[in-house]
Order: sequence, then C-alpha cells, then structure tokens
Amino acid sequence: MKKYKLDFGVREIGKFQFYSGISVGLGYAITLNYLLRLTLRTCNLGMDINNWSLNYEISSYYYLLIGFSSVCFAFCFTTNLWLGKLFLKNSKRTLKHRKARVNSVWILFGTLMFLLRLFWFLLSVDITIENDFPLLGFMIPLFIYLYCWNLISGVFKSTKALLISILVIMLFSVILSFL
Repeated sequence: MKKYKLDFGVREIGKFQFYSGISVGLGYAITLNYLLRLTLRTCNLGMDINNWSLNYEISSYYYLLIGFSSVCFAFCFTTNLWLGKLFLKNSKRTLKHRKARVNSVWILFGTLMFLLRLFWFLLSVDITIENDFPLLGFMIPLFIYLYCWNLISGVFKSTKALLISILVIMLFSVILSFL
C-alpha cells in the first residue's frame, strides 16, 4: 500500500485557517516580544535598584534573542491553527492532525516551564548566556521551530515551505529585535 501526504498549501489547509494562523502568529510574536522585553527590563531594574540608577543598557544580543524566541513561540500557535481540521474523511489523517495540534502547544508550554526552572538556576550562579554560552540561547527557540515543522511535515509535504519560512522567520526576528 502506497502512503502519500498532501502538499502543504493554502488550499489544503483552508484559506481562512491559513491566513488567520499567520495573523494570529504575528500578533502573538509582537505581544510576546514586548512581554519578554518588559520582563527583561523589570529584572534589570531589580538588579540596579541598589544603585538608584535607571541608566542600564540591554545589549543587542538579548534583543535579537527575544525577537527570535517570540517568533518561534508564536509559530506554535500558528501550527495549532493550521492543523485545526478535526474531522477529515480519513481517520488516520484526523489522528495525525490531532496529535500534531496537541503536541505543538504542549512543547511550547513544556519548554516555557523548563526555561522558568533554568532562570531560577541562572540567578544563583555567575553565568550569563551572552558571555558564556552565546549560541545556547538560540538553541531552544530553534528546537521549538523545527519541532513544529516536524509536526507539519508528518501531515504534509512541506520542504519548500520550510525553506521559505526559515528566511521569513529570520527576517521577522531581526525586525522585532529593532522595534
């Protein structure tokens, strides 16, 4: 028996679902970008309150990391909306869609819980991500992004869309880091 996957595209996902997934993803990316920036500024304010100085500078590394993280986290919600067809004619495809939809949100919140535990550890030691492990900060959002595309490729043929989206994600991350 020959197994085949449908091509990834607007027609297969549905016009409304595809474009609403992109718009919700962009909205979440912008919102998460500002929330993460606000959190970083609040943490730095707490560290500098002893000096009574509000003239602290946040490096461009952290802005780029926040931009990339927010776009990759928001892509989980986009994936969730793209795979939102719950009842298809083929029951095996329906099961694949449901598993991918649940796993996209599960990996997002699982990673956020891991990061919360990691931040508590980093507060107790003199290690900074920027100086000691500069590439490690980008590995977790990259993992989430590629995991979501792995879920999509389990349902659709999506090699071309993956390559195009890598460029779009990188460009949007850089744009968010300058906002």
